[in-house]
Amino acid sequence: MPTNRKETQRQTREKLLEAAHASIVQEGVASISIRSICAAAGRTQGAFYSNFSSKDDLLVDLMEIHILEEVSLLRRIVHEAASDTIEETLCILAERLAYIAAEPEWSLLSIELQLHARRDEAFAKRHNATKATCYRVFCDLIEDLVESYDLLPTLPPLQIGIGLYALWSGMAVQGDVAQAMPREQMLLAFFRAMTGLHTMPHGSDRIAESVK
Repeated sequence: MPTNRKETQRQTREKLLEAAHASIVQEGVASISIRSICAAAGRTQGAFYSNFSSKDDLLVDLMEIHILEEVSLLRRIVHEAASDTIEETLCILAERLAYIAAEPEWSLLSIELQLHARRDEAFAKRHNATKATCYRVFCDLIEDLVESYDLLPTLPPLQIGIGLYALWSGMAVQGDVAQAMPREQMLLAFFRAMTGLHTMPHGSDRIAESVK
């Protein structure tokens, strides 16, 4: 059966996103251009502009896809960890979030998008809409934890989700900070405080081992 126009456009969009992702990982954010993305994807610049209004538009989509995929993974961890204790599950979540916050290609992309949003009001609206989506999925993650472990969160899940996104993205932007505790411990402390577990003993053998 011949491929219809919508399917062709979907495939082109995916190719462009895949090419941009590969270019960011291999070369970094600063070095990629619409021309290089199109060349890597085997698509024309006309095809690019049929799917995205600018390079920044593509990069926002790429960042959103990355975050949605990562949070989806975290939610699967919660659902599949039914037999684990809440501490074990929080340690796994904290370790994963710390790991992706340390990935240089995504931290640099996050910085670039944040700065551009500060300079361009129209782009800021697009960027803020993407962040709202990210807040929602982080909220879903918190709701999964609350339901799975019968927790009493200290704030509404959406507010915790916004705070978690801000903490995680801030870690990605700042990189290593002198005299700061390891990212895993910071995230674990946040999870404990926001899910009502802050009165439990701080630290854990698992986290301590992971940061030695």
